[in-house]
Amino acid sequence: MQKVPGEVKCYKSIDTVTNIEDEEHYPQEFLNSLNPAGLPPHEVSLKVGTPIMFLRNLRPPNMFNGTRLLIKELKDNLIVAKIIITGPAAGELAHIPRIPMIPTDLPIPFKRLQFPVKICFALTIKKSQGQT
Repeated sequence: MQKVPGEVKCYKSIDTVTNIEDEEHYPQEFLNSLNPAGLPPHEVSLKVGTPIMFLRNLRPPNMFNGTRLLIKELKDNLIVAKIIITGPAAGELAHIPRIPMIPTDLPIPFKRLQFPVKICFALTIKKSQGQT
């Protein structure tokens, strides 16, 4: 990402336990350190011009898990990006808000409010299947 020109904008998630009684057992620092599969990390650093990928189905059929986009604008609580896949949605602008996400593969019930994206300069073979 250092080769992409421009200023880095850092976004930190808001992590909370889903059950208020568990608050004393799971401090904020501990929740921030968790990186469950399918969730963005606590801290996401982005730049305009950086390719990103959705981690959730936001607005099928155009904006779904695995959709690749190119960041056009970074606001405090919104990312404006252009869809870079082929097909009817190619070139469309997407407005991505922070959304609450709850991991299902952890015994700790918590909620992370963050952008449902990650940087994707490269894709795994599994994710690249179906991308044309």
